[in-house]
Amino acid sequence: MLPFSRRLRLVFAVVGIAVTLGQSLSRAAPGVDVAQAQKLPGAGQGVTLTDEGWHTVQSMSAFVQREPREGEAPSQRTEFRVVYDATTLYIRVRAFDAEPDKIVTYLTRRDDNSPCDWLRVFIDSYHDRRTAYEFAVNPSGVKQDRYWFNDGDRDDSWDAVWDVNVVRDGDGWLAEFRIPFSQLRFTPGPAATFGFAIVREIGRLKETSTWPLLPRAATGYVSSFGDLSGLTMLATPKRLEVLPYMVSQLTERPTGGNPLLQRSTSEAALGLDLKYSLTPGLTLTGTVNPDFGQVEADPAVVNLSAFETFFSERRPFFIEGSGNFNFPFDNGQLFYSRRIGRAPQGIGDLPSGDGIYSDSPSQTAILGAGKVSGRIGSFSIGALHAVTRQERATVLDGASREDRAVEPLTNYSVGRVRREFANQSSFGFILTSTHRQLTDNLTFLSRNAVTGGADVDWRFRSRYSLTGYWTGSEVSGDPLAIDRIAENSRHYFQRPDAPSARLDPDATSLSGSSARIAIRKIGGERIRFESSAGFKSPSFDISDVGFFRRADDKTMNNWLQIRSEKPSRWFRARYLNFNQYAHWNYDGDLLGSGGNVNASLTFTNSWQIGGGYNFNQRYFDDRLSRGGPGGLVEDYNGGWYYINSDDRHPVSFSYNGEAFSDGFGSWIRNYQSNVTVRPVPSLSVVAGIRVSNSVADTQWVKNVTDARSHYVFARLAQTTVSFNGRVTYTMKPTLSVQLYAEPFVSAGGYSAFKELVDGRNPVYTDRYSPFAYADNPDFNYRSFRTTNVLRWEYKPGSTFFVVWQHAREASVADGRFRFGGDFHDLFSTPGKNVFLVKFAYWLNP
Repeated sequence: MLPFSRRLRLVFAVVGIAVTLGQSLSRAAPGVDVAQAQKLPGAGQGVTLTDEGWHTVQSMSAFVQREPREGEAPSQRTEFRVVYDATTLYIRVRAFDAEPDKIVTYLTRRDDNSPCDWLRVFIDSYHDRRTAYEFAVNPSGVKQDRYWFNDGDRDDSWDAVWDVNVVRDGDGWLAEFRIPFSQLRFTPGPAATFGFAIVREIGRLKETSTWPLLPRAATGYVSSFGDLSGLTMLATPKRLEVLPYMVSQLTERPTGGNPLLQRSTSEAALGLDLKYSLTPGLTLTGTVNPDFGQVEADPAVVNLSAFETFFSERRPFFIEGSGNFNFPFDNGQLFYSRRIGRAPQGIGDLPSGDGIYSDSPSQTAILGAGKVSGRIGSFSIGALHAVTRQERATVLDGASREDRAVEPLTNYSVGRVRREFANQSSFGFILTSTHRQLTDNLTFLSRNAVTGGADVDWRFRSRYSLTGYWTGSEVSGDPLAIDRIAENSRHYFQRPDAPSARLDPDATSLSGSSARIAIRKIGGERIRFESSAGFKSPSFDISDVGFFRRADDKTMNNWLQIRSEKPSRWFRARYLNFNQYAHWNYDGDLLGSGGNVNASLTFTNSWQIGGGYNFNQRYFDDRLSRGGPGGLVEDYNGGWYYINSDDRHPVSFSYNGEAFSDGFGSWIRNYQSNVTVRPVPSLSVVAGIRVSNSVADTQWVKNVTDARSHYVFARLAQTTVSFNGRVTYTMKPTLSVQLYAEPFVSAGGYSAFKELVDGRNPVYTDRYSPFAYADNPDFNYRSFRTTNVLRWEYKPGSTFFVVWQHAREASVADGRFRFGGDFHDLFSTPGKNVFLVKFAYWLNP
């Protein structure tokens, strides 16, 4: 087999040839609407025009309805004007309304969505018809900003420093946007052109009108923009933004009799964020000693599967600009930023027992991180490097006190480059690496991990796309580390019934590959589809800085959608979907096969309903006994449904449920409901409940070894109930208080213990035989988490946070679920409190 590096170079060469052919077939962008910007006299005083002055500027009012009746004239007139000086772009949008008293608006936190009127300005300053900056405001002055990439994907976490004034009057309302050029990325020149669009949303009518028309059937979004011409951009905007911050934190927690823990601790820290424009298109973003104390905690879960739980990224530094690092990896992420700053991996190996105490950090500290993102010509660039600190734990065993490492000093690197073409075709590659400075007690971790990949998206005949990717991985370290990877749930090389797996206890590296190819119809009013096939080889592993659940997988999927977004007497939109899927391991075992049909309807009154039915055939689960032999699993069939009310009303709700069973005693019922109440425009209350009841007749319990190996299973009856509540009160667009809380209880009782004796037997009752199991695996897990944040943006870009976080949890060996008793016991459990004050000041020297 070729070495990893040579395979990587070969794939990049093939992809380059394929896309070069695609470029030769690319079609020129069609003609677009053009708006004219007028330059203000003077050398850039940073002031807006008077009302009389605005009337001398050319206006544009050729808006077209996008929703609900695409292409028709809007019900209300809208016009805009654009001027600029050396530092700032000014856009004035007048939203006329024949019934100004009926304009709907809500006072919310910045970036929060609400079902009201909005004015949105889109600027494609690169003029690449793929990326854009969005600036939006509602009649209450609430601001939103987003970054758009890949012609239709968006990053809601992107924040810029800009301002807007809003005025309501007898003609409707108007907004004057003031957008500094320092917040945009472009190439200066005497005759610059930006991509440009204006969108108006009328809440009470659920109507959207745009300039120019942004068709819903188009293959993208940004590529439909018009042009903003008349820009003379000779000066270079300010390049540096600095955001120093100070954090003070007080923590109170129960010690549980642990002499290493203090009941109350306090600390203070300084940190720094910065942005520097390396070139007109590339931005360096850095952070030193970052703090994310204002970010909400992850929701509580009880995971009884063999696979890791995925948690979405919430930290602003890693969310913002994440589109530059996206790679189209199937059922996972090649770059999973939650690996950076993860919980120390050596905690589970600390000594435990009577009289042994330990104190260890809950998270790994990030010493610093930096990333470069943006564009160079037709290339999209993303590069990131982060360093996390070595974390140490203290262990007390009688009179013996030991200090040991639980997480090594680690360097993470990611590089992503994509070449983009005029017809929205692209090809690119990605490279990630992880390097750890291991101590003697952490050699069970890999020392180095490298992942490389290439992807292509070839657009043809305007509405079709051929996409594909290849990735390769290589992990190296001590034999202990490689063996640990090979035997975890992503691989299970130790399975006795896996002829394709090769467990080598002396191996010091592990390498594999993954690929996928798909043909898609991505545009059109009636029909869209996708067919794909892919694989992950048994030795493929990206878990050091990526996320995936398993290797050893070959897949195929087909999807067909029949759609209509033209309003009728009863409906605004209708969708009907058909899905078919199957996957196998490298031994040829069928790991799953089935399909579903589902539909959704949006009524003219803006209510939505939908649902579907899944049908599956019996399959082989090679992860059934957690490293032991696999076994057949009966088909799980069932359906799901949902209903959403019109969210424009002061009270709105959503409800969804699902029910599945296998016909052999295993079943699941899930229900979830949320209610939103807006008694006044400045107050929002959201309350939800989630209930899950299930019985798993063959839930894995434990693998027991005496004279031989026993793979123990049982019948598990489990009930999970969680509540969530969020209260947001906004005093003004820059000052708000948000309270969030989630109590959670899950209880499971085991019975009818059995062992796996013939997993491939087609007769269900012959696969297992009774087994006497003495331990009690019953559980009752209770958790309560709350995050409460006061946020004040006291000047553009500068923020002040006051945060209170509270958490408590407990677990007992009791499988009974008692609604009142469990929640009572939850709140009688000692809790942990964190009080935090964070002050950040934005500078643009």
